[in-house]
Amino acid sequence: MTSAELRYLISINELYDGANGVKLTAIAVRMGVSKVSVFRATERLEKGGYTQRNEKNRVVMTGYGAEQLAEYMLMIRWLSRHLEDHCGVPGDIAWQDAIGAACAMSDRSRHGLVAFIRSAGRQP
Repeated sequence: MTSAELRYLISINELYDGANGVKLTAIAVRMGVSKVSVFRATERLEKGGYTQRNEKNRVVMTGYGAEQLAEYMLMIRWLSRHLEDHCGVPGDIAWQDAIGAACAMSDRSRHGLVAFIRSAGRQP
């Protein structure tokens, strides 16, 4: 997943109420982008199995998407916290850098880091 796609998935999750899905317009407003950009991004997320459209053409998270997002968020919180606490990086920069780092990792590295964080009890 690219960092841009992950940012969209995070926004969808934040807007998602679990029942009605999320309008493309709401995502566009939240992220400060055009509806066309949201449409293209959600198409990529659908192809990856992270989201789907409901009968009202609204975006809903899939079970797979929720599981993957939970793993990414665990890593992002952990990395961000360590960048802030140990490297003196301001919070907003640490957050964006953690998103980029999480997306730059291979699936194997990502799964390994998630397992380490969980086993070490170092969840934020």
